[in-house]
Amino acid sequence: MNTAFPLGTTERLFATLHRRFLDRHYPAPPWDRLDPAALPPADVEIARQAWAARAVAEYRSMIVFGELIARFAELRLPLEVTTAASRLLQDEARHTELCARAADALGGNHGATLAPSDLQLPRNGLPAHLFVARWTASMFCVGESASVGILDVLQQHTTDPCLQVVVGTLLRDEILHDRFGWALARLVFPRLTDDERDWLAADLAFSLAHYDRIHAGASRADGEPLPEAPPPAGPNLGIPSRPAAARAFYDRIDRVILPSLAALGVPAYEAWALRLEVPAQAENR
Repeated sequence: MNTAFPLGTTERLFATLHRRFLDRHYPAPPWDRLDPAALPPADVEIARQAWAARAVAEYRSMIVFGELIARFAELRLPLEVTTAASRLLQDEARHTELCARAADALGGNHGATLAPSDLQLPRNGLPAHLFVARWTASMFCVGESASVGILDVLQQHTTDPCLQVVVGTLLRDEILHDRFGWALARLVFPRLTDDERDWLAADLAFSLAHYDRIHAGASRADGEPLPEAPPPAGPNLGIPSRPAAARAFYDRIDRVILPSLAALGVPAYEAWALRLEVPAQAENR
């Protein structure tokens, strides 16, 4: 399999432990039942690109989790936090492999790339507590929490029996990641000063702008109701309609993400309003 990240080893110990951690207690997708012929070639190509992009995004998430774990000791977080986070890192490796294999079955992982800058997180001189606060807010409280809603919609749309298993695994793990993220936020955010919370809100605006664009196309003006989304129809290889994804994203924003952040003392509603001032090229700073 040709991917943007190294996959495969000749060292038996690594391969054995990899399979043991990634496969235990999880259903094996029936790869022989994945049927691209159910859709026109153009639609299959759209699905291939989406799954290849997901593989890269999941690999990137694994990098973020690894960088966060490395900072936990500096914050003197309990050992149990690191143990729990190590489980999440394994989950992201599982997601990376599943998404890459789905893309490969649909035609390959070509076109999905990782730049050298994607392989590490810039610290920019931030102390450990602000570094962890930044990525807890953006990666967990927004990214992972939004993924729960998006994947729930994806599960409703996906008709291929193999990809249904893949999506079910992703959703199962993301629900746990969402819970972990809010638990971590309850440990980290109360340590921030008022000025640091204001800084976090300004920083969070960039992430909110990014996720608003990729999940919903920044399609809802503030104060508008949730967008309408037609019910799923026809064969589907794991691609939610844009209206359905947008509705799921804004529903999580309204019901979970903003009120939960605000309850933890983060000026989340101010950050949400500020996202409108973030230029697209500055989202991934």
